[in-house]
Amino acid sequence: MPGEAEEVSGVLRSAPGRTATEVRDALRELGRSSVTTADVWRVLDAHPRLFQRGVSGESAKRWWPAAPGRGVGASRPSEQHPSASMPDLYRWQTEALDAWRTQGGRGVVEAVTGTGKTMVGVHAVIAELAAGGQACVLVPTRDLLHQWGGVLSRYLPQGVTVGLLGDGRIDGLGEHDVVIAVVNSARGADLRPRRPGGLLVADECHRYGSEGNHVALRVAFPRRLGLSATYARSDDGHLAWLEPYFGGTCYRIGYARAIADGVVARFTVDLVAVRFSDAERGEYDELSQLMSSAKAKLIAKGTVRAEPFGQFIEAVARLARQGVDGDAGLARSYLAAMQGRRRLMADTPAKLDMLARLASAVQLADRAIVFTHTIAGAERGALMLRQEGIAAEAVHSGQSFRERRQILASFGAGAVHAVVAPQVLDEGVDVPAADLAVILAASRSRRQMVQRMGRVLRRKPDGRMARFVIVFVEGTVEDPAGGAHEGFLDEVTAVAEAVRTGRGDHLFGPS
Repeated sequence: MPGEAEEVSGVLRSAPGRTATEVRDALRELGRSSVTTADVWRVLDAHPRLFQRGVSGESAKRWWPAAPGRGVGASRPSEQHPSASMPDLYRWQTEALDAWRTQGGRGVVEAVTGTGKTMVGVHAVIAELAAGGQACVLVPTRDLLHQWGGVLSRYLPQGVTVGLLGDGRIDGLGEHDVVIAVVNSARGADLRPRRPGGLLVADECHRYGSEGNHVALRVAFPRRLGLSATYARSDDGHLAWLEPYFGGTCYRIGYARAIADGVVARFTVDLVAVRFSDAERGEYDELSQLMSSAKAKLIAKGTVRAEPFGQFIEAVARLARQGVDGDAGLARSYLAAMQGRRRLMADTPAKLDMLARLASAVQLADRAIVFTHTIAGAERGALMLRQEGIAAEAVHSGQSFRERRQILASFGAGAVHAVVAPQVLDEGVDVPAADLAVILAASRSRRQMVQRMGRVLRRKPDGRMARFVIVFVEGTVEDPAGGAHEGFLDEVTAVAEAVRTGRGDHLFGPS
């Protein structure tokens, strides 16, 4: 076989992880009709620096190029991927990585938003590459696809190839050392590692505890790292799908530890009340009665269970998709009333008026983020702030990724003082440093509140505090006096510098 090592290397580079017989067949397709399996074995065994064999089970029959994507004579993967120059880890990050390794390279790291979970994942990826393996980073959104791409490009060693799966890209581990994949694209893709070993990093891993998304958690990866600020799901999907895959939580860090270590900023929480008009109150009560009646009938029929709430909502949504009559009709009525009530609370003019009154506090902030319920609400909020003389822009899913990135870049540079957004900034998006968050559309979800709070908790270079302002409608399911945000408030009250409830008068001018 003239040039035999080059030929075998070319076959394995095009499709790593082949058996000797598969390499033989590929060579025959290329015109080397006289090649035998014994010939291939002889070449593979004669060049240990060029070819790497699997270490156990089925993988022991398969071969990989020692340096995928590089010419003959390149170094082995363990030599190709030395540790990159990285910023120093916080103590908690080192502890988390140690706990994950102690648990056999499997587990979920649960850390409140703003503490730096991403760097735990980056270090795990670098270690996997240094051991000669490959890595897949699973993300829930296109924004996170590109965000992780930027982070890995900054910190991975020179020569490592990073591919993307999603947003029009179809890269795979056959051509790259690392692939970042959006879950919607990953569900049907072949993401098996082509070299021995392999690491899956699941960012926002709670998102994969559903019937549809858990299929993206591939068993071909022996090492598995989940990252989340809020791992538990209200529908218990973490117990059904995530616990068996990751092996449970290996490390947690909450607000108290993060503040004590100086990982996140100290903060205050203000609960600011507004009131419905008489007409709005009447509509709210009517919608609440419709919800209560439909729920009682469904429970009485034994169709759904009242608790846990996440499972109740999931069951109602399934029923609603089945038609319009009977139980399905009741389910649709419940959901329609719930959405109507939510819009009523989010879009009440009283909240926009309160945002106008808070304009001086927004102006005094270094930068501010305002959270709304809808895209239309975000546009109205940004317009109102601009009318108050504040450089503000809406950020939402109706914009392209490039548009959102440009606005956030301007926000980071200070050209935009405030951004107004619905859910697009809730999860994982790395918003530049801000010190004031105003919530106009509060959620009963602890997860969403933790995520939104994390947008302003990142440590400030000058040590200043962050402020978290929740605007709620009195006498509704948003009202803390009726138990709203109980789990979230219980968590932050013990560590906040202050938790105040009132009409927000102290926020309307210089403090």
